[in-house]
Amino acid sequence: MKPGPDTGRPAVRVGRISYMNVAPLYAGFDSPRSTGPVAWVAGPPSRLNRLLSDGQLDIAPISSFAYGHHQDDWLVLPDLSVSSGAQVMSVLAVSRMPFSSLDGRTVSLTRDSAAAAGLLKLLLAGEGISPCYETACLRRPSDLAPPADAGLVIGDAALRHDWHGQFSHVWDLGERWRRRTGLPFVFALWAVRREFARQRPEQVAGVLAGFLKAKANLTALMPAVYREAARRLHLPEECCRRYYHCLDYNLDPLELKGLAAYFNGLHALGLMPRPVPVAFFDNTQRAAA
Repeated sequence: MKPGPDTGRPAVRVGRISYMNVAPLYAGFDSPRSTGPVAWVAGPPSRLNRLLSDGQLDIAPISSFAYGHHQDDWLVLPDLSVSSGAQVMSVLAVSRMPFSSLDGRTVSLTRDSAAAAGLLKLLLAGEGISPCYETACLRRPSDLAPPADAGLVIGDAALRHDWHGQFSHVWDLGERWRRRTGLPFVFALWAVRREFARQRPEQVAGVLAGFLKAKANLTALMPAVYREAARRLHLPEECCRRYYHCLDYNLDPLELKGLAAYFNGLHALGLMPRPVPVAFFDNTQRAAA
């Protein structure tokens, strides 16, 4: 990658989830001068997880599940997440039969979000339900085909279609997690490769400052974000407004408690090889925004 013309430094390669849930932070991103050039790479969470793991990205929003599996290689950027306190609207489990009847039946899991797939497994196991899982791509209600009786739908596809009208049983997974634990659920974190953070901490601090500045300016940004989401998703603007009110971009003590409960549950089920302490990037060198 060529160095930027002003700084002489190569661009920081930063991932962007290709769903509308992160649009506010990217719409308001303002890179401090200390950051240097930024190269954006868009994709679903699963692709960003892979690119960060392969060293093709330096910083990215990644699924909380992926962080658990790469805790030795990545650091979490503080004060940033994609979380929900209860209802999330864009992460749904849909079924043709009561969820309690899914024991031994086939459930389709998206390959695009490991965090949501892990959450559904955790919620079903918590109710003593043990389905057979397959991987499939659900973009519209007609995509859920036999032998699957239920499936996981995420992102913009969950918002675009009337899943509640097509399936008699629908779980909003954020709401379901809140009922079970009384805690918010953290779907995504921003992570940086440890090696990159060690070599170029001032640029990491600059990227972090850009995102934190966007988060601080959300009130001013949101009207334009509602309009863009309505245009892109072909939904009423009021529906998009309700959706963004479900989301939280903070990573406060309560979110961290919910994240710990998720990791502990995954470890107990054998879905996480070992306990997951969260290690943060030390942002004492944070660049001025």
